[in-house]
Amino acid sequence: MSNEFNNMWDRPDQKDNFQRNTQNTPFTFADTESSTEADLLPDEEFGNDVRPKQQISGYEYDIAVIGSGPAGYTAAVSASQLGAKVIMFEKEALGGLWLNAGCVPAKIYLKSADILRSVKSASDCGITGGSGVSIDLQGVLTYKNSIVSKLTSYAARLLRSCRVRVEAGEASLKSAHEIVCRGRIYRVSKIILCGGSKVDRSVIQGSSHKGVWGNEDVFKTTEIPSRLVILSDNSEGCEIAATFAAFGSNVMLIGMGQRLLADWDAQVAEAVSKTLSEAGVKVHTGISVKEITDRNGSPYIITERGGVLCDKLLIATGRKPNLSFLGMLADDIKIKNGAISVNEYMETSVPGIFAVGDITGQSFQTQAIYKMARVAAANAMGGAQVVNSFAAPFEIKTTLEAASAGLTEEQAREKYGDGLITGFCPLSANVKSILSGKTTGFVKVLASRKHGEIYGVHIVGAEAAEMIAEPAALMQMEVTIHEVAADIIHAHPTYPEAFGEACADALGKSIHLFKTS
Repeated sequence: MSNEFNNMWDRPDQKDNFQRNTQNTPFTFADTESSTEADLLPDEEFGNDVRPKQQISGYEYDIAVIGSGPAGYTAAVSASQLGAKVIMFEKEALGGLWLNAGCVPAKIYLKSADILRSVKSASDCGITGGSGVSIDLQGVLTYKNSIVSKLTSYAARLLRSCRVRVEAGEASLKSAHEIVCRGRIYRVSKIILCGGSKVDRSVIQGSSHKGVWGNEDVFKTTEIPSRLVILSDNSEGCEIAATFAAFGSNVMLIGMGQRLLADWDAQVAEAVSKTLSEAGVKVHTGISVKEITDRNGSPYIITERGGVLCDKLLIATGRKPNLSFLGMLADDIKIKNGAISVNEYMETSVPGIFAVGDITGQSFQTQAIYKMARVAAANAMGGAQVVNSFAAPFEIKTTLEAASAGLTEEQAREKYGDGLITGFCPLSANVKSILSGKTTGFVKVLASRKHGEIYGVHIVGAEAAEMIAEPAALMQMEVTIHEVAADIIHAHPTYPEAFGEACADALGKSIHLFKTS
């Protein structure tokens, strides 16, 4: 097949098993002789738990957690730290989608793509011989599996060290205090639901075509498709598009929204879209996909603007909360827009049952989910904490990185009007960026004209994901741009100096930026 898209637009079974053999520890079955799955925690070790606990009478466990992704293991560890006797249920792979077919594999593949681009451009720094390098996708897959295995094993050891018992099997709610798993009923005092999300392929007719990928397929393939179409306008789709473009695929990114990254600051989204285009990705937005059909064994995507033939089609949109575990309480737990409804304490409509992460529809960002999980665990143990994720940072990595915290400029202008001031520092004015040859990008700061409170920070460029940590922390601590500009000293030469420069620019006191008036 041709390596070009044939389109009409330009013309009128289960995942990997649990990693149980951590530190060569022999494991026994978790419950009865009829069990078919081993527990992560040896029975004899679990029985020797010497920590003092006030276990609630009549219950086997104080806290039960369903799901072992970022929300699940964080909630389990947090509850254990607070003195709870905890049991966790996981029906597939420890670590959930995040570890096995989501963020972690995506970042591993991005690293390989980044190294490939760096080697190919090494001649810019006087290093020769890099022009002939190529990607070995089988090698990337092997590397990815080794990293995932290490992280899975670490998670298992972490849970065991915190005395969290893990049951391998599909859990279902029988009542507000009972969970059924592999035929056994577990009585628990409180429950934290962390079931994650799953791809909703029903949104597009024909998505069952053999050439259609989901996340799990992307990170298992050993062949680079000549023509890859990605249906997505979110960060997940952008990252995979950048990766396979670097690997050599002819990539088309189709977004149904009017622009990529609709929830991001518009200037950041525009910069990401531009860098993807410069990397060879064909970006089309505002496109309605009607149907996927077959054309000689390959997916043929029918849209309102024509058809596109490709070798593989990745649907990286249309995820929906996984509510398969609700069981007998499916009619009792309030659902809103397909997600579990929770209050400010992360508690559902059924007292004593909490929900965290993707299943709540509140956030698919791991860092925000970590916070939600800690809050849910604390409240399940009698606390009254609430989640404040205003300054929670989020990031994306394509050929460049981008990261944000707080309000977008559009949101800030709508909320504060003339009370908003902005500071801007292009990375072309940052010494570290110049030395690194990575001058594309900027740092933008949104702040209060009256008091200097930081409303939002947006970064595009090298190490943006690392750079956002400082402004996010300062925003949480209510540090102002006056304090950043006057009192904080950044190491030199470093990328974070650009943040200090942007804060100074908002006050008209920048040292290294040209004056425009």
